Amino acid sequence: MFELAGLAVDMMARPCTLRVYPPPTVVKGKATRGEPVETPIRAVIQAPSERDMRDVPEGQRTEAWVTVWSRTPLNTSDEDDQQGADEVINARGEAYRIVRVQDRAEGGFYRAIARLVREHDGRDL
Repeated sequence: MFELAGLAVDMMARPCTLRVYPPPTVVKGKATRGEPVETPIRAVIQAPSERDMRDVPEGQRTEAWVTVWSRTPLNTSDEDDQQGADEVINARGEAYRIVRVQDRAEGGFYRAIARLVREHDGRDL
């Protein structure tokens, strides 16, 4: 059954861009964030389910959220190595930051919940 889900991901996927942020480098005690690496991928981006939204804190439910399905590994932020969360950019140029991800190994794909990245006064919201 899960193989069918992977097939659906293949059939419905559209060209997107995966933006990966490397861990910062530290020079003389100052951390410098490296330039992100952008790679073309194929992904399905759709509205999240009601169940997905129940897991989102109530005050954040008004923000733009999506579900992302892809065969390409997707990663949340990693506090241990201070690596930022991946972002998936759709054909319209909208970037969505990965907040939660599931490795659906039985189907060979990843399912993630992502939030729209907005710039405000030079910081991400």
